[in-house]
Amino acid sequence: MNQALCFLLLFFPVLRGVAQNGKPIVIGTTDTLYSKILGEKRTLLVHLPMTEPDAFAKDQKYPVVYVLDGESGLFQATVAITESLGGGSGNFAYPKLIVVGVTNTDRTRDLTPTHSTDSSVMPGFLLTNSGGGETFLSFFKNELIPHVESTYPAAPYRVLIGHSFGGLLAIHALGNHPDLFQSHVAIDPSLWWDTPRFLQEIKKRLAAQPARENPLFVAIANTMGKKFTLQGVKNDTTAGTLPIRSILDFDRFKQRQKPTTYQAKYYPDYDHGSVPFVAVYDALPFVFNFYGLNFPFGDFFNPAYKNDTLLAEHYKKVSQRMGYPVLPPGELVNAVAHQLMDMKQWKRAYHFFQLNLLNYPKSYASYEAMGEYFEAKGDKKQAKEFYQKAANLNDSPALREKLAKLD
Repeated sequence: MNQALCFLLLFFPVLRGVAQNGKPIVIGTTDTLYSKILGEKRTLLVHLPMTEPDAFAKDQKYPVVYVLDGESGLFQATVAITESLGGGSGNFAYPKLIVVGVTNTDRTRDLTPTHSTDSSVMPGFLLTNSGGGETFLSFFKNELIPHVESTYPAAPYRVLIGHSFGGLLAIHALGNHPDLFQSHVAIDPSLWWDTPRFLQEIKKRLAAQPARENPLFVAIANTMGKKFTLQGVKNDTTAGTLPIRSILDFDRFKQRQKPTTYQAKYYPDYDHGSVPFVAVYDALPFVFNFYGLNFPFGDFFNPAYKNDTLLAEHYKKVSQRMGYPVLPPGELVNAVAHQLMDMKQWKRAYHFFQLNLLNYPKSYASYEAMGEYFEAKGDKKQAKEFYQKAANLNDSPALREKLAKLD
């Protein structure tokens, strides 16, 4: 059974149950933005993480996944996958993500980087308005991204996902505007475009770039049918195999570069139209393969364990990759601290309670947790002091009750 089917079967009982009681499933909102660059209004689909923000960082921000062809099922698929990977229930292996679907008005115009008259794959009358990719990327840089980052809790880490022409534009963006997005996902990209000019030019541009941490995932669908093998199709010269031959050519080029931030995957059981879902399911874990912490639960709570800087050091490395400060999740640190406190490992527990105070000094939760630490130690004076600081930031009945118990 393939991954997509397994995923859908997992969701089916939930969807069926919702349909029976009539409650709608809401996965995002629509937004509109008038573009002076494009001279038209553009519609966006915006999904924010469904889980509540970390209790210690209510103002936290999230990386953004931009999905081309936003009106297609690719937006919904990406939302489902981001929620599965970065959802709640103590899941810290991947970040929570905002997903922005960018809908089309003139797809061929916006997603093709050059004007082409080559009708070997696509009918000539559909090429007339091609070649607006640079203008479209200018819209991203100067209007769309500033709008998203000023309107939503968006962090300055951006992933671009594109399928077909969208994958073509993703690779063009990487080669010509490498700082616009920090990661790129090209799903069965139309690298046959403007043959052979585009493919030759993009390889030159990528070869000239300095090494950088900018992941690229390329999905290769089976568009050659049963007549060929991957090895045999390379020697074919017919127009029908040009799409896959172009991608395989690009893949050989990237493999020769031996980059650590490149991965291609061939999907023999999926054609051009069916490959996006499984491709995103593979691509996002690759893009964020540096994010998760292999937490040593078996050893960590042993009193002899010494590496209490593990969390802080890991998120320093994550911050370097993301390009902005990513703090250890307050809820994770708090859970570790309380477990250590329950095990009477007071010094180690204090270290982690203090870590949250240093990282989240404006959060009432940091002070409340420290109050719980001192109350557990029997130090009512300091417990009351920290509970009062928490109440000053969030005057809740629960905190008033804790203060009253210490009087």
